[in-house]
Amino acid sequence: MNVVAARLISAYAAVLSIIASLTISAAVAVETFSAKDLMNGTKSSPQACAALPKSVFIRFEGEGICIRYYISGLAAGQTAVVFFPGDSFGADERGKIGPDPGYLTQAPEYIDIGVRVWSQRLAAPVIFFGRMGLHGSSGWHGNRRTRLEVGVTLAALDQIKAREGLAGYHLVGQSGGGILAEAALAKRDDIGCAAIASTPLAFATFAKMFGIRFRKEGKLAHHEAMNDVAAVAASKARILFLTDPKDMAVPPITQTEFIDAVKAAGGTFLHILTGGRGAERHALTEKAMFSTALCIAGAKDEDILARYGNTGPDDLPPP
Repeated sequence: MNVVAARLISAYAAVLSIIASLTISAAVAVETFSAKDLMNGTKSSPQACAALPKSVFIRFEGEGICIRYYISGLAAGQTAVVFFPGDSFGADERGKIGPDPGYLTQAPEYIDIGVRVWSQRLAAPVIFFGRMGLHGSSGWHGNRRTRLEVGVTLAALDQIKAREGLAGYHLVGQSGGGILAEAALAKRDDIGCAAIASTPLAFATFAKMFGIRFRKEGKLAHHEAMNDVAAVAASKARILFLTDPKDMAVPPITQTEFIDAVKAAGGTFLHILTGGRGAERHALTEKAMFSTALCIAGAKDEDILARYGNTGPDDLPPP
């Protein structure tokens, strides 16, 4: 994997801000996520999956994957905000593959706190989606951004909706998680707002730029959002794209190629150019979440742009 492409792992740092100011009593034993599980993947049976809190077992083309999700807020009959986090491992500057350090500090208990905080801030039920191979879900994160991950995710959203009695979803995706948000946006008709941030939506272009072998066949074929342009353009959802023009992890061209194609196909959306956090100006999780809150509240495009367009990386509501 190309070193620059692997910078997608920095997206997970944005998730840490969800719980940065929160702690759990030292008397409570907390087991953080393991590097071994992240790097090697895990397997689960339907029985083991059923024993976990808030989990669904998905079968897709011979694979059995347990997806864990974390939810807060009164969900029945409501439209929940579902958040897809970014990637969590890749190569360092010397080309060594390893986990994102921030990921190894996290645990289910911390995510539970985070979704409670976000549910309060957004005044809506919030779901943190454990992507395949991450955050307690089985599978291997190395198979991310593929037809397999997309298929498992879409099936999990169906099961979660039925189990929780949801009316539908608002979608928020950061970086690699934005690929899943886009796929759901293209396939579902129950989406209210969708915020897709710092995401390589023109993935073939991204792969070519960073020396990634672009797979086209089988369940491990890379998901190419460019194939969904017509479906996204026809969506009735209110769509927000968030881009830092100086993003060094996911170059803006790999985002705007898709956005321009949706516009050419007659789609409507709001494109928010704004400052991302971190040295690579890539992390836009918070702005995506708060922009979604404004979208849910029915704010006008110009009001959302006035709040978050062309602003610095730390221009966020106070905690």
